[in-house]
Amino acid sequence: MRMRVRLITLGTAILLASGANAASTAPKVMHAERFDVSPPMRDIIRNLPQTPTVPESEDGYIPNIFIKPITRANVWQVPDYSGMQTAPTGTPAPALGVSFDGIGNPTACGGCIPPDTNGDVSDQHFVQWVNLKWAVYNKNTGAVVQAPLAGNSLFAGFGGKCQTTNSGDPLAVWDAQAKRWVMSQFVTSAPFAQCVAVSVTSDPLGQYYRYEFNWPNFGDYPHMGIWTEENHRQNAYLLTTHEFSGSSSFLGAAMIAMERDKMLVGDPTAAMVRFGGFDAYGLQAIHLIGPKEAPGGSCPTFVHFDFAASNYQFWDMCLDWTTPASSTISLPNTVNAATFFPFFDSVPTPAGAANYLDSFGSNTMYRATARAFSKDAPNRIALVINHVVQGNSLQAGIKWLQFNLKPAVEPVGVTDRIFGDGYEGSPLQVVVPKTVLTKTLLDEGTYAPDSNHRWMGGIAIDGSGNIGLGFSKSSAVLNPQVQYTARRATDPPGVMRDEQTCSAGIANGAQTDSAGRWGDYSSMSVDPVDQCTFYFTTEYYATSSARNFSTRICSFTFPDCGTPDYQLVNETPKRIELCGATASDPTWGLRAGVLNGFTGPVTLAGVTTPVATTAMFSANPINAPGTSTLTLSGGAALASGEYAFSVLGTSGALNRSIALELGVSSSTSSAPTLFAPANNATQVSVLPTLSWSAMPGALKYKGEIATDVGFSNIVATATVATNSYKVSAILAESTQYYWRVTPQNYCGNGAVSSTFAFTTGLIGQCPGGTTRSTIYSSDFQTIPAAGWTTDGTGATNWTQQTPNAGTGMSTTVFGIPNNLTTSDRGLISPVVSIPAGAQAAFLTFDTYHSFEIDGPTGCWDNGTLGIKVGAGAFTYVDNSSLFTDPYDGVVSAGEANAGERGWCHKPNPVPAGGKASIVDLGGYAGQSVQVRFRAVTDSNTGGTAPTGMYIDNFKVDVCQ
Repeated sequence: MRMRVRLITLGTAILLASGANAASTAPKVMHAERFDVSPPMRDIIRNLPQTPTVPESEDGYIPNIFIKPITRANVWQVPDYSGMQTAPTGTPAPALGVSFDGIGNPTACGGCIPPDTNGDVSDQHFVQWVNLKWAVYNKNTGAVVQAPLAGNSLFAGFGGKCQTTNSGDPLAVWDAQAKRWVMSQFVTSAPFAQCVAVSVTSDPLGQYYRYEFNWPNFGDYPHMGIWTEENHRQNAYLLTTHEFSGSSSFLGAAMIAMERDKMLVGDPTAAMVRFGGFDAYGLQAIHLIGPKEAPGGSCPTFVHFDFAASNYQFWDMCLDWTTPASSTISLPNTVNAATFFPFFDSVPTPAGAANYLDSFGSNTMYRATARAFSKDAPNRIALVINHVVQGNSLQAGIKWLQFNLKPAVEPVGVTDRIFGDGYEGSPLQVVVPKTVLTKTLLDEGTYAPDSNHRWMGGIAIDGSGNIGLGFSKSSAVLNPQVQYTARRATDPPGVMRDEQTCSAGIANGAQTDSAGRWGDYSSMSVDPVDQCTFYFTTEYYATSSARNFSTRICSFTFPDCGTPDYQLVNETPKRIELCGATASDPTWGLRAGVLNGFTGPVTLAGVTTPVATTAMFSANPINAPGTSTLTLSGGAALASGEYAFSVLGTSGALNRSIALELGVSSSTSSAPTLFAPANNATQVSVLPTLSWSAMPGALKYKGEIATDVGFSNIVATATVATNSYKVSAILAESTQYYWRVTPQNYCGNGAVSSTFAFTTGLIGQCPGGTTRSTIYSSDFQTIPAAGWTTDGTGATNWTQQTPNAGTGMSTTVFGIPNNLTTSDRGLISPVVSIPAGAQAAFLTFDTYHSFEIDGPTGCWDNGTLGIKVGAGAFTYVDNSSLFTDPYDGVVSAGEANAGERGWCHKPNPVPAGGKASIVDLGGYAGQSVQVRFRAVTDSNTGGTAPTGMYIDNFKVDVCQ
């Protein structure tokens, strides 16, 4: 495949190319530019030329560009580590089944990376496609049925660029409903295209219907899903691509549907519907597996996460194959989940820091797998996804989630005889209008049971609702391994079992290429025959080398999968919040959902219900499948607090439980007493911290700051869980403000506090009644400067030096040039301990900076500031803490810290002695910190002379 620039972006906070189009709400309808029916692949193979196939690039290296968020990490929501799995459970995942090698290099593509490993399992075979080659294996033994073939062998004799190019980013998917193979890869040079081959039978070496859909832009990093619904009016092969202009500018993600049922019968008029321009790099089309279809009328769905809000976004594409231009795409609807911290760092291996691996922390990983069940099952459509987040040891962990998708009302309507599947039979169906499925989060967890890194996950769900999760695992002393974990549907929420390995004794190497490229794809599938056996495939290295990767295919099965079972599920939310002063006793709707033909009575009992309450059931036992309403008698009279209990269901030897939660506020909260700033205080910081008394029964507090006593002009507000609020927006100097606090709980807003006034001082000035003192300073005149260190990689480093003329500085300073080779260099201060009693703290230094700019508002090369607390990691300091000399540009795509704000523009005019910079350190009282100046450069143009960055007269002052 050709060298391509991949722009990895973040949820809905993507930086699109300048002038990129907004998301399209009107579909673009296209048809195949080329179509035919191939000879059997067995015949094609006999006549294939025996010449090596190479990617469309000079060296096969496919680089990534990661765009980081502009907002600094330490002002995001705090990750919720409470639900993170940080230790083994003692219960192992199912034992390893078959395990065999798939396609590796040099067979796959000579010397390309990454392998784009993916595949799927059918009734007889496992088909794997790794970059430029695909192969067929016996799924039960691993025996080679067909040795690796060039990807474009599927299009031999087809003509056009599908035949003549072999670009990779392949997709091999089994259509379980139709029992067909769907094979696809892209074309990476104009005319851009997606080449799709649909097998005529279940035989991967038989004939194929072949389609070439031309693309308006380069559609990078495609992902595929299959959607079928009971009325078959919205059946589709779904596709997501990430579109780039000819200049490699990202134009947004596209959501695409191809007319599956026409493609299954070789109809050349099959339509393709495309909606483009979405800010969601790494989103997935939901891929439906298993023998059942989605409820009639269900619109196909796409999913991704929003890193800033820690929620999950769904787009619904309601298709009209009669009039494709009438198809619609919804606005994103969201489902909230536990807050998480994206893992943007690289993954270490024993090969060393120069060979760390891409983590793909900005992507939802391939595939978003769903399984439809009967309406009496615990879930109507169970969807599982995964992505990489930061663990509590700052390592990469796998966050996994399970959602339930269901129609608001089960399909009802007139009956009509329509073709049941478009190619075999015509059962009676209930025709219903197109419907958007509701989405509910059922379970979530982060698998990070030790300090090792886990990433590049693949996830699926079997016919009994059990989940399988595969991934790569690595550390600085552990070569990347092929691992898997799993959970039964009845295991405790949020927990995966202890992992097993697919690569014991064979993953003895690491990738030594400095490109850092790993995976791009892995995939988890479920055997369509038993609906129980998971198959996972991804890459590893048998021995350390630059690009001679291997791939592995392995399976595992829960032994009791497929046996009759049931689960207790909520028909209403599991958590209820009420105000005891006005509410009735809380009720929950419960249902015994059944699997694999289970029937029988289920006896219910409340477990650990709150004292002075009684669990009362409208039906007990439940005749499964069936429902009951639980009323917690006395629940509304409980004292304010949080209560957790469970309901246990018993049927013979099967005991199943469900956890429920109740939050109670008996009444609204009284008004808090305001503490600081004191009423009419003067010389208050422009970034003050407000504090007040904690109030019984208050769950959160709303703090407000206004310029008038009537609060008609509120300039800062926040709702916090504690009795203090650190203002993040810099207030004006020498200005009077008013502030107040409102307590809140389940009964609503409590009594508002009295109103206090304060007047801000000057930037860098101590608050009234405090004394300023210097706790650390250095003018760098002593060489070497005691306690100062450097880190990073690349060309010329930070050094003590006499600055160049034109910087406004003259004495010895720390400086670094605008390197003309790629570098990422840090200058790190000694540890400075901020006294616990400090009411304010300031970092001051003199500086000059001039790096390569990108227009009037952008930076290529740049400088930034970071702060580390204790033994933690350095976190980016954004403009909200820079009182003076704020960052003057946004770092452009292609740089190591792309998307951040940074310093790059030359001061104009250049002040004598350098530009004075004042940084707020008020939030670090009682902590030991280090400051890091970071200079990032690429391999071309420098800034306006004199170039680089200089630092002098570094000082930390506190006010006590």
